[in-house]
Amino acid sequence: MASKQIISYGATVERSTDGVTYTPIPECKGVAVPEVEQEYPEVTSFDSPNGFREYIKGLKDGGEIEVPCGYTAAGFEQQLADQAAADAIYYRATLKPAPDQSTGDSFTYRGFPTPRLAPGGVGDPIEMTVMIRVTGDFTWTRGS
Repeated sequence: MASKQIISYGATVERSTDGVTYTPIPECKGVAVPEVEQEYPEVTSFDSPNGFREYIKGLKDGGEIEVPCGYTAAGFEQQLADQAAADAIYYRATLKPAPDQSTGDSFTYRGFPTPRLAPGGVGDPIEMTVMIRVTGDFTWTRGS
């Protein structure tokens, strides 16, 4: 049986200020999607059975993610403008289609970006990382 796994080459990572018109993040080198963390507040009381701690489900957090990019003046300028925006930026990462798909899976979320230049040596390409503080839920859409 042939594998249905794919590589990340061919994916796209885009950003938008309105959630409708998306533009690519220049020289993007990686796909990053939120990792949801679930909080479990402790609610143990004198009535808790057999001396066990008790918990309930609390809030979720999408955390911070890093999108690796090659540095370009246009890419850095784009991210500085997004960082200065009052509202969260929309992001969409779309994978290339798997062998049994005609469109790839996509992930959409919102966040507040901070562009950072990565340290490098004399002969290394200049790299940039876009740190995104995720806000709210994210959506996964299976490719067809």
